[in-house]
Amino acid sequence: MTITDGVVLDTKIEDEVYVDEYDGTVDDAGAQPGFSDGEEVANGKHVVPKGVAVEELKNYRGHNALKNTTPEGVVEMLQSKGLMGVYDKFVQHVYDEKTTRSTFTGKWKDGEFASILDCFRDDFADKGVKVVLCKRSSASGSYRWLEFIDVEVAVDYVPQYDVSNRSGQVIKTVYRRLQFPDGVAVEELKEWGGRKKLKERIPIRVEKMLEKYDLRKEYDHMVDHVIEAGVSSVFKSWSISKLKELMKVYQPMFAEKGVEIFVSRKDEWVSTGQGGYMRYFRWIEFVDRELQPNYTPQRDAETKDCTVM
Repeated sequence: MTITDGVVLDTKIEDEVYVDEYDGTVDDAGAQPGFSDGEEVANGKHVVPKGVAVEELKNYRGHNALKNTTPEGVVEMLQSKGLMGVYDKFVQHVYDEKTTRSTFTGKWKDGEFASILDCFRDDFADKGVKVVLCKRSSASGSYRWLEFIDVEVAVDYVPQYDVSNRSGQVIKTVYRRLQFPDGVAVEELKEWGGRKKLKERIPIRVEKMLEKYDLRKEYDHMVDHVIEAGVSSVFKSWSISKLKELMKVYQPMFAEKGVEIFVSRKDEWVSTGQGGYMRYFRWIEFVDRELQPNYTPQRDAETKDCTVM
């Protein structure tokens, strides 16, 4: 058994499954609605809007493909902006600099790759193109790609899987390490003693967002309501169906002030060799629409079946 962007950003604790070894499993968690005229990426798990050209990076020794082939959409955009020369220099530097990938597997090193990209960002930006390195992981593999964003066309677009825009917030499941971008504040609903822990302390990023939008009163009411009515009647554990209904009550109140709230879930089957058991992970995401206008939770409990078997 093998699992943040925003971007959510979801990084696997075990060894990554290389995209070029993808086994055909379809996991649509994180597919972004609203960009029907855009381009699919990460095996259809994510969609970018019109005005964004994508170059996917093979995880395993992808430097050869990066140097030798360029997607038609990227060529079209960069030629129209007079940027092919800058692109060629950038790619050559990535190819020549061996620290951008591991010695034995050829797997990309995000930090080293991004450091070279930083040297060329201004050259692209001077002609109206923003370039970001993105990464998304799921149960079926890890995906990396470059987004070339025409800022005149995709005016309000914010790439939620941008590796340079991670907030440092982490939710650890059994098999995954989920990361979140700036502009998304996360509050975990613990599996054991969750109601008590929810009352003990507000995560600092949630608190800052509540202060920014004067939402503390609405938040306190929501927490009281969640503690009272968000659990099952038998075991007093979190009920995903009840949590979803509660979010519908408070979503309009938060949205009116510029914050969207989502309840997210991840269910994992933990094998013990002779059998196993389920672990359940629940959390609330508070999305600052000023900073993340098009962010979509990867694990939105309203639309996704997130059980990993």
